[in-house]
Amino acid sequence: MAMPGESSCRVFSCKELSCFDGELCSEIYISFSGQVYDVSSSRSLYGKSPPGPYHQLAGRECARALSTMSLDPLDVGRDDLDDISTLVEKLQEKMTAAEVRTAVQKAFDDWQRKFVAKYPRIGALRRGEDDHHDSARESLQGHSAHSHPKFLLPESSPVEPFSEDHMELLSRKPRAYLQRKFLSPLECQTLISMILQRSHGTNFETKLRSPLAVDDPVWTPEQRELILKIENRLAEWTGCPAHPDETALVGTLTPPQNEDAKAMVSSHLGLHAEVDTNAAHWRYCTAIIYLSSLSDGLRGGETVFPVALDPNHEGPPSEAEERTIEAAGELLDMGFDHTDKARAQLAANDILARADCDDSGLRVTPSQGSVCIFWTRQDDGEIDRFSWHGGAPLRREARSAQRLLRPEMLGWKWTLQKFKEVPIDKRRSADKLADFVRGTRRGATSSFG
Repeated sequence: MAMPGESSCRVFSCKELSCFDGELCSEIYISFSGQVYDVSSSRSLYGKSPPGPYHQLAGRECARALSTMSLDPLDVGRDDLDDISTLVEKLQEKMTAAEVRTAVQKAFDDWQRKFVAKYPRIGALRRGEDDHHDSARESLQGHSAHSHPKFLLPESSPVEPFSEDHMELLSRKPRAYLQRKFLSPLECQTLISMILQRSHGTNFETKLRSPLAVDDPVWTPEQRELILKIENRLAEWTGCPAHPDETALVGTLTPPQNEDAKAMVSSHLGLHAEVDTNAAHWRYCTAIIYLSSLSDGLRGGETVFPVALDPNHEGPPSEAEERTIEAAGELLDMGFDHTDKARAQLAANDILARADCDDSGLRVTPSQGSVCIFWTRQDDGEIDRFSWHGGAPLRREARSAQRLLRPEMLGWKWTLQKFKEVPIDKRRSADKLADFVRGTRRGATSSFG
């Protein structure tokens, strides 16, 4: 019996299917385990112009590629899962062979259910001898012998001119801005692929952090150009060129948690302030670039500033805001820089309570390509008590957790962070430090309001 919305069944050869890639014709067809689906409604995922994260799969068989979460040319165009020895070897320090096979089969089942539920099936794929000669061997541009198996690698140059989109003032305390079109979707996809390239063998169960240093020898010239472009624009906005005494850009992936929907945000928020610890040398400004928007079924993931004041509010702070501001200062005075520290939790009650309120403080929702920039030091060079911040937990509504290769991974929270640090010659005295920070803040005020 035909399924609702299903056309009369057509049998495609691999060559015939390849014509339905969204370019040779408007439709985009994809085969999953021999069943052909019309995915034209998800052009942002499978389309080639502009290239979506799965554009390599348009007009192809995709079961193996999606189940193993690999866009390696040897995996695209195949539906078999019998030989996954390469993946087993790659993950041998994290999982047993049986666990890898179970995870891959679970990913296969999840993707199959997704295709059946979301897209109309319009036919079946017929494999013939002539169809196999190039189905798994078409090269992806930029492939190199030493690189990570391909995740989301774009086929065109990732570097595009910066958008001149308006810089929005989010808060004056702390001084925080948002630009919504800082990077293009293609640039975001490229950066995600670079983060994965530097994270070989990761099973994505916990938060991933991966440095993207401009001088890393693994980058192509185009990738290095993209890193430099970002560093230079952030340097312009924050009043300080990149220098050897500050850390490189850091890519992060936050996987979702399967927690009670009623759990408090603050219980996993990790509120912190950027202070002069071994992990945060002389930071004065932070940029968070959101490389993805959250997929359906996920919630949370906001960057939360519980002490921030609304720039459009006139008049003195409310009583609750006053208590929070006072508590934020007291925590710093007591030497606390993170609310996860046991002795800080009681003192941080007021801040944590506001973090759980959707209508208080400032919450920045992940949106692909946008950047949030905020100053963590005041005009006098001291740590800004208003700059306490943290990442709200990312939660999904799925009934059970899957260990590896989840289909929705591309809709998780991907970010790129830059911690701008005071140059070493400005650290020699409190006056020099204050003058430097004050100058950068005033420069931002003059440029952006």
